[in-house]
Amino acid sequence: MSPPCPEAWKIVNEHLVEYDDYVINWISNSKATYEGQSVDLLCAVTEAPLVDDIVTATAHVISDNTSACHICELWASSPAILTLRPIEGYDEYITVAEKQSNENVERTVMMTMKEWGIYHQTALLDTREVDELKHYINDEISCIEELLSLHRPDITIGKDILAFQEISSRGNERFDLLLSSPICKVRDFVNCTLLKRISPLIERILNGQLGHNIDFDISVVFSKPGAPNQGWHADGEHQSGATDAGWDAKGWLTQLAEPYAICFFIPLIDLDDKTGYTQFWPASHRNRGLPGFGPVAEITQSTWDGKCRAGDMVVYDYRLMHRGMANTSNVVRPILQILFKKTWYKERRNYGIESLRGK
Repeated sequence: MSPPCPEAWKIVNEHLVEYDDYVINWISNSKATYEGQSVDLLCAVTEAPLVDDIVTATAHVISDNTSACHICELWASSPAILTLRPIEGYDEYITVAEKQSNENVERTVMMTMKEWGIYHQTALLDTREVDELKHYINDEISCIEELLSLHRPDITIGKDILAFQEISSRGNERFDLLLSSPICKVRDFVNCTLLKRISPLIERILNGQLGHNIDFDISVVFSKPGAPNQGWHADGEHQSGATDAGWDAKGWLTQLAEPYAICFFIPLIDLDDKTGYTQFWPASHRNRGLPGFGPVAEITQSTWDGKCRAGDMVVYDYRLMHRGMANTSNVVRPILQILFKKTWYKERRNYGIESLRGK
């Protein structure tokens, strides 16, 4: 069946060919009247996997159409409810400007984590504590890079993919360094300073007790100048047999399985457009079908950009979608990361099996 609008079909199909031969299977163009105005209805079916490609192609059709376009609506099917930014923005829902937890704050955070999968607490650490922690972490980064240069001089740090027990790469100039040594000063800082402030909250969110059915891993995620944008991803999947929110608008409250892991981010420098930051899609933890739909959050302006101050803390559900943004500055962007998890959950994807220290 030939399309009723061959010129429109030609425009879209030619544009999508530039994106690795995606094919328009069928397209139609018809007119309708809405509130006294003439409306063009353009319908296309494609297997293009990236939403932004389809949007770009649609824009070409509109711009090349001879008729004026005042309003355009793009409809697309999805496997789950696509959560959008509230009109008033996210900050009043996910930012808690309190240094010390109390019962009211903990209750608010519990509901925030359940509904949005993320919350931001300002000024968890003061300037002195940030400087102390940054000093320890810089030493750890220098040490691991010396080990890499000594034992694996064949690896170009920042360019080659690497995965060891201690460190792995997250794309060009982006790394995750696991701090597992019992004599690590960062671990001492976490155990002696941080846990006193945050352990009640952790135990409440994960419904357990540290040292019994909750344990944690400490790492530093650092991006060097030149690190590009990451792709959208979730650190952890919805577990087999666990329920998600489904299509019920209040499913996050009544159906969504409780989190099995939460991640704490503490930036050690101020994060802005130049240094980069982590971009999140709030509420994307609710449904297991959303991985792959990250560009929707960008197109609909439904992201929360984690432009935090040094010493702030961002806590997010391990199932929440996010991505690291590019570092276009001339400084390293270090972020302390603590993964709190149920003891039955083992993180197997992030690191390798070969040890640099075991050589």
